[in-house]
Amino acid sequence: MTTIPATFAALLSAVQRPGDFVTTGTASLMTPLIEVDGVGPIALPLLPIQAEQLTAAAERAPYGRGPQTLYDESVRRTSQIDAARVRIGGRHWPPTLEGIVGRAAEGLGVSGPVSAELYKMLVYGPGDFFLEHRDTEKEPGMFAMLVIVLPSLSAGGELVVRHKGREKRLDLRGGDPSELAFAAFYADCVHEVLPVTAGHRLALIYNLVRPGTERPPQPPDYTREAERVTAFLKSWGGAAGPRKLVYPREHAYTLAELDFATLKGADAAVAGVLAAAAPPAGCDLHLALLSIEENGPAEHSGSYSYRRRWDEEEDGFEVIDRLASLTVWRRPDGTPGPLGPLPVEEDSEVSPPGALDDLVPDEERFQEATGNAGAAFEWSYRRAALVLWLRGRFFAVLSQGGPAVALPYLDDIAARWEGEGGDPASPLRAEAGALADWPGGGWNGHGRLLVLLTRLGDAEGIKTLLGRIADGGSLTVEDAPAAACWSRSVPPPGSRPSSPERPAACGKPAAPCCWAWRGLSRRP
Repeated sequence: MTTIPATFAALLSAVQRPGDFVTTGTASLMTPLIEVDGVGPIALPLLPIQAEQLTAAAERAPYGRGPQTLYDESVRRTSQIDAARVRIGGRHWPPTLEGIVGRAAEGLGVSGPVSAELYKMLVYGPGDFFLEHRDTEKEPGMFAMLVIVLPSLSAGGELVVRHKGREKRLDLRGGDPSELAFAAFYADCVHEVLPVTAGHRLALIYNLVRPGTERPPQPPDYTREAERVTAFLKSWGGAAGPRKLVYPREHAYTLAELDFATLKGADAAVAGVLAAAAPPAGCDLHLALLSIEENGPAEHSGSYSYRRRWDEEEDGFEVIDRLASLTVWRRPDGTPGPLGPLPVEEDSEVSPPGALDDLVPDEERFQEATGNAGAAFEWSYRRAALVLWLRGRFFAVLSQGGPAVALPYLDDIAARWEGEGGDPASPLRAEAGALADWPGGGWNGHGRLLVLLTRLGDAEGIKTLLGRIADGGSLTVEDAPAAACWSRSVPPPGSRPSSPERPAACGKPAAPCCWAWRGLSRRP
């Protein structure tokens, strides 16, 4: 019988061509020699006085409407300098540009030789923008545009690229004076430049060209695959299925590279399909760092060369403990996710099944035998993984991490809800109330949970939680400080609550539990 993880992987196996309709990145910049006729050499980062000189030497940028070339500052307001007036030199610039073009081609899923032809230099000042438009082919073999933003101080001016119902908003300001930012997108994509709100932006615009007479490359189209994945995710449901799906990726990424925008090849293509398929299916999508730690006793081979655990014939190392977990969460928009470490249930959540078998360790550590302790080994594995779950089962996923993960998340919800004014009808309050559905046993954070639910004024949630604890849930000494703080607001059994939002509204069935909390808090 086909499992959910296996079916999920089979659907994504059809996404074979790497690339997406847009790609972006940054590159280190060894300052090139840039000269502009009428201005002279340009210093980087761009100085305000030189930005004014460039603007004065530039011409108003037009836009095209069919065969017409029009000037209308309600549609486009920026300044342009023709490529014939711009010279870029320095021995470091050719390899820098070559590297950017190669990364752009890979990100767009284009193989074979690709060249970049400088088209314009653009200068954006405060208030400059370009409304939504689509570029036309400017020379034979052109298939995409490459935008390189040189170091400059500015704010706003995000590039927005849209294609077949998908949208990506790119901030190309760069994060360091020694870096440039770039974006490449297929020429038939609709795009716009939002208004620059401060400073100046200096950009080089290149046509990406593939020589030959064959049909120019087109954006990868996985609309059908995305629709199939959406239909599958909608049918996922059911309490018997896995709480989340973990899809390990092919390439290795450093922590700095762990972002949707920096995924490579087929990884980027699969992420694009899932980013389109997950929202209509009611699913959340994240990118995370998948870590696996293994350890156990090690048998010495007689020298400093130790037998590997996967050498079954020699029966060298035996894995005693193995823990797989997810950390360093990223959302599709690039923002960090508010989650802590979550365990991975390898037998039911990994897609495809067995994807984590026979991995090669990223780190290997060996401890010599000392005293009564025998030799031991530790191996660590690191992979990027795409992770999905149904929004309706988010708290089931969150509870896998236990109180160390769940309670800080709830505390963040409570703080945001209080910051918004504490509206009882707020979605944040409803989201937090779902925590009352967590299991009552096996936790040591019930005291903190009671305090947090009290902050939210969630009498029903408190009643549910206390009822479960009273029916056999665990009471631990670790809960005592928070429980004692909470129980001071609970009147003795038989008294009437002064407000329906008071914790005492838990009712008579929970009263013994309330006093049990008080007794627990008095333990030494």
